Amino acid sequence: MNPQPFNTAGLTKLAPNEPRDHHYVPQFFLRNFAVDQEKTRITTVGKHGPMAIWSERSIESLGYERDFYVHMRHGIPESVETEINRRIETPISQSDTWAKITSGRTDALDRSDRAILYALIRHLEARTPHYEATMSELARMASDPTSEMPFGDDERAAYGEMRANPNLAKKMLKMAATTAWAERNFKGALMMVLRSPITLRSSTTPVLAMPAPAHPAMALPLPGMIPYQLVLTLNPATIACLLLGDFDGAFSNREIDVPTAMGFNRHFVGQFAKFDYVRHLITPADDIAVDMTWAPYDLVESSQRKIVFRRRA
Repeated sequence: MNPQPFNTAGLTKLAPNEPRDHHYVPQFFLRNFAVDQEKTRITTVGKHGPMAIWSERSIESLGYERDFYVHMRHGIPESVETEINRRIETPISQSDTWAKITSGRTDALDRSDRAILYALIRHLEARTPHYEATMSELARMASDPTSEMPFGDDERAAYGEMRANPNLAKKMLKMAATTAWAERNFKGALMMVLRSPITLRSSTTPVLAMPAPAHPAMALPLPGMIPYQLVLTLNPATIACLLLGDFDGAFSNREIDVPTAMGFNRHFVGQFAKFDYVRHLITPADDIAVDMTWAPYDLVESSQRKIVFRRRA
């Protein structure tokens, strides 16, 4: 991969023709899970207060917020939406790697695809409301002297600045217009492509931080962190797992068994149930009632077109 398209961040002042509905989940990504020939619709479980409803929905209507990528600079609103599309989404979606994924040839993904997969995971990790909320929660924890997470003085100072300036958390989203912030970890990271015998789930927070077995090569940048991997469902049959650390750029592509795939699916359901900012679980109807009642939701009604759940008190 030529890193240049991913290195140059930019800001675009709001103009009359500037997009206002900012999709924090790219539509080119969601189309991998489409259920119609035109690739405009997917099936999801969506939150509606205490209710969760599985149904078919328009891709265009999912994974966006009004002016999400807008922050204030010297009192003037600026947006990175256009730069994200031009510098990140377009190069990735037009790459040979993405062609393999969209055509179902993920068994052909190899070390030459590692850079695009890495850029995709780190980019989708950093551009969602969940990521923004996590940064705000870390800032709150850093101000709490009884917090179990042992922040250093520099970290407390940085998060203190974020608490004092509410616009700063929004401003930090401009890093979604570049992957330069993540490049220093690329060389050593471990990338695993896992191909599943069953349909895999995803969500509108597509990159899931999931526990991983401890390994001395892992990078754990925040104090008190447990070993983790970043997981992204590439298409309904394939997951990519990224482990940051000193793994000498290792890459693997292999099949997984049904219990392992079911474990990944359960984690996406658990993420949907736990976090308010995970608004849609991308999934077919298969076994969804079983996993949602584990989540914990109660089944209210079920038909071929709609399944309704109510969260337990």
